[in-house]
Amino acid sequence: MDLYPTTETWTGTPGAIAPADGNAGSTVAQAYRPDHLTSTVDASAVGAQHAAPLLGTADLGPNNERLEDLKPKLVHALRELVRQYREEGVTARRHEIRRIRQARLFWQGLQYAWWNPNDMNWHLPFEQRFSDDRALEEMPRYQFVTNFYQGFGLSFIAVLSQDVPSVRFYPQSAQSLEDISAARAASDVAALIEQNNHIEHLLTSIGYFLWTDGKLGAYVRYVADGQRFGFHEENVLEALEIPLGDDVYVCPQCGKEQAVARDSWPVTREDNGGGDAVDSSSTEHGTPDTGHAVCAGCGVELSDTHLRKAERVTVPRIAGTRRVPNGQEVISIAGGLELNTPVWANEMHEYPYLQWQAEVHRAKLKAAYPHAADKIETSPSQGAEDVYARVSRLSVEQGLPSIHPGDALMNLITFDRTWLRPWAFYSVEDAEVRAELLALFPDGCYVAFAGDAYCESRSESMDDHWRVLHALPGDGQNRPSVGDSLVQVQERYNVLSNMQAETYEYGIPPIYADPQVLDFDALANQVAEPAAHFPARARPGQPLAAGFFQPAPAQVPPDMLRHQQDLIGPVAQFLTGLFPAVFGGNMEDVKTASGYALARDQALGRLGLVWRRMKQFYADVLLLSVDVFRKNRPHDAEIPLLGPDGVFDSHVIRIADLKGNICVHPEADETFPRLKSQQRGVLQQMFSINDPMIQRALTEPANLGYIKNVLGLTELVIPGEESRNKQLREIQQLLASSPIVISLHPSGAAHIEPAPTDASSHLSSVGAQHAAPELGTMPGSAAGSADSAQSLGDSARPQDAGVTVPLVLPSVPVDQLLDDHAVEFEECKRWANSDAGQAARMTNPAGFANVRAHAEAHLRAMQTVGAR
Repeated sequence: MDLYPTTETWTGTPGAIAPADGNAGSTVAQAYRPDHLTSTVDASAVGAQHAAPLLGTADLGPNNERLEDLKPKLVHALRELVRQYREEGVTARRHEIRRIRQARLFWQGLQYAWWNPNDMNWHLPFEQRFSDDRALEEMPRYQFVTNFYQGFGLSFIAVLSQDVPSVRFYPQSAQSLEDISAARAASDVAALIEQNNHIEHLLTSIGYFLWTDGKLGAYVRYVADGQRFGFHEENVLEALEIPLGDDVYVCPQCGKEQAVARDSWPVTREDNGGGDAVDSSSTEHGTPDTGHAVCAGCGVELSDTHLRKAERVTVPRIAGTRRVPNGQEVISIAGGLELNTPVWANEMHEYPYLQWQAEVHRAKLKAAYPHAADKIETSPSQGAEDVYARVSRLSVEQGLPSIHPGDALMNLITFDRTWLRPWAFYSVEDAEVRAELLALFPDGCYVAFAGDAYCESRSESMDDHWRVLHALPGDGQNRPSVGDSLVQVQERYNVLSNMQAETYEYGIPPIYADPQVLDFDALANQVAEPAAHFPARARPGQPLAAGFFQPAPAQVPPDMLRHQQDLIGPVAQFLTGLFPAVFGGNMEDVKTASGYALARDQALGRLGLVWRRMKQFYADVLLLSVDVFRKNRPHDAEIPLLGPDGVFDSHVIRIADLKGNICVHPEADETFPRLKSQQRGVLQQMFSINDPMIQRALTEPANLGYIKNVLGLTELVIPGEESRNKQLREIQQLLASSPIVISLHPSGAAHIEPAPTDASSHLSSVGAQHAAPELGTMPGSAAGSADSAQSLGDSARPQDAGVTVPLVLPSVPVDQLLDDHAVEFEECKRWANSDAGQAARMTNPAGFANVRAHAEAHLRAMQTVGAR
């Protein structure tokens, strides 16, 4: 088994030798890209420039797997460089981890952990055994949690993820056709990527990390994984040589040519070693039989030196099929505990490094990197400087403040993936090593370590795969999250809640009794049971109750209750910007629906600070996804779509259309995401407005499907909707063919001819001259079929006997009796003036003329019915 596959010997698929969520070098991906698409892909794709001056790509492997064996000094330099940059801000990084870890524990409801500066860890009050009970008296007696920190966070996440941000792709140059084509295709690519990555769940993760961590990163890459995305069958081709003609012997004496007898086996390429034998029925060409040959003319014995072979050509032949894993673009969201960035940098272009850390099972890493399996097996789970970060990640994943040693976590290896910029190599003091690193990684370096074991590296820029988002503006990378201000408020509320519980339990006052009134000795021997009798004697002249006294019970101060309500109410709402109007809470001073709407808009304006940052971040991530799509996809992508007519259609995204330069911007006029209930409310208001323009827009057939969806009345039958959907299906059929052209000769004969090949000029002129040629004189039976050409000739014969009049009929006829001609004609006219119709006019003139002829047929039918 070759543990170091190279681009020449490796027979897998792109991404298969990398981990399940990694990239393969584009030199491998190019091997599976069709030849006619190779020129359309940027040569500077991910991992394309691996080669150093002294070492070729074949020597190192597709992802530099052999680098440590061939150049251990380079791997050692990378390992030390990563450690050096990470230790520069280790103190600030630990404070960042402490803050994020506390926030995630608060989210889980573990809100009574206390910080121990000696071991830099959080601890629960009762996780230790105390020998002195007096130490327990200082601990909180109760651990009640009313987790409004999570409740406000859920409201925040719901607001951010209720709608997908709208983005628009623009060409870099409006004068470049390639850029315009790429911008149009990028919109389809973005829709496919959103669908594959379950974008609603992705937005939920973004909202969660903005609330708890305050920092997150999005990693975009192409992943080929059959376990996740399935497999498809691909043909395996082999080369086959076929002669053009027959091999002949040429007699050296008489010059006569004599054909060579052939066996039944085909000829394969010599460099393939003859290949496998196939059935003789597959080809009639075989190898020449050169055993003994004699000239038929003069009888001279002929040998191989007299053989003249026919010219041969190489053709491909399907030798079989193989299962190939499917691939797609994957977007991963990493939070602040997993994403390590230099704490002193303000912008991403200032990062010398970016590191993504995660705990991965040892078996998975050994399977992904078989060449390093032995090193991974003996490698420690983490480096010395990674212990604190690893413990923090594992503790929150377990739902505990600290790791329990009984859990089998030693099989989880800290997998460090680090991206370095080219200028980061100048921290290497050795000039020779630095020069080799710059030559090997001209775009920057991606390097992966499993614990301390080297796994892979490649030339890759972090800007091509990463985007980092902060929840709030601030300095450096350790910025507060949206929910940070609520942590201390939650702690104060918990303390007051515990005080209330202690007051209710320990504030029950004792009862004092006069020993001359109550016999305590007899009471001690008395069994407490219902309706029991206790000996008691009242003092002379006093009632029995005078011998008993109970002080007033402890009362919770009213101002403490008001303070609790303020903490969970106005204080928390002001700090987070989540006012009751956002999550549907009650507002005592607002009684009308318009008042609630106004209050909600004002509340969302506060959250717009985060929403605008997230929109730009989302647009940048989609632009990276489109770039990864065009660099790594081996084939065009097909998207099944449900058309407006209710029929599934297929849309193909061609990689050749993505050659241009594009940019992306979030929709500038987009307000905060709106719920379906809000859209329903706007529609109801529009229904009540007596404006002819608005009423016309509401009755537009193209808007009826949207109105039904918003109102939730999908089963509502609207007059004309079925006819409209039928016409949309017919338009797709009409675009796939040309109209029927009928020439009316002066003799009255009708000649049916297909549309000419150059239909662009002919059909447009015909359509212009015969948009409605004396429609009132044509019978309705002539509107639908070419079979009625004779009747058309009788009724539409021109007055000038020497003129031939062409008539254009659609390839899909109309039904004179059953079609709703008015609705379908209006739908044809609406489609012709839409963007899709205008694009068809330019790119498919024959199909557009066919739709136009179909609309004319509906118009003729309408006029025929009106004439009756």
